[in-house]
Amino acid sequence: MRAGVACLVALLVATPAFPQTSESSSHASRGMFWTGLVLGLAGIATSVAAVTVARVEDSSTGNAPPGTYQACVAQKAADPIYASNSCEALKAKNVPMLWSGVAVGALGGVLMIRGSNTRAEITTNGFRLSHTVKF
Repeated sequence: MRAGVACLVALLVATPAFPQTSESSSHASRGMFWTGLVLGLAGIATSVAAVTVARVEDSSTGNAPPGTYQACVAQKAADPIYASNSCEALKAKNVPMLWSGVAVGALGGVLMIRGSNTRAEITTNGFRLSHTVKF
């Protein structure tokens, strides 16, 4: 999965890196903005999928002790009284997929900032975004 994400990132990042010679600088930076927007949305979608539909069964979620999901499934299969238990809520989030989505989303944010004549600074008082307008 990581190799697939890396290839996708490389493909989308490389597209605006090779503009045609007739393009202006603003058009190339606009391409970086839209590429960043697509990457940001893909990162958000990947992160949401990791905590909702792509949950894993090898661990338990939240404050539940390790093995709670497996114990619930075993109890459901062994005792007819517990046959109607819903163990799906005990599945853990897919942590590697979640952090891959966060990384892709962050990369998209960086490309959007670089492609829109905006500068981001981390100062002692916080975080500052400044936009440059040329006449």
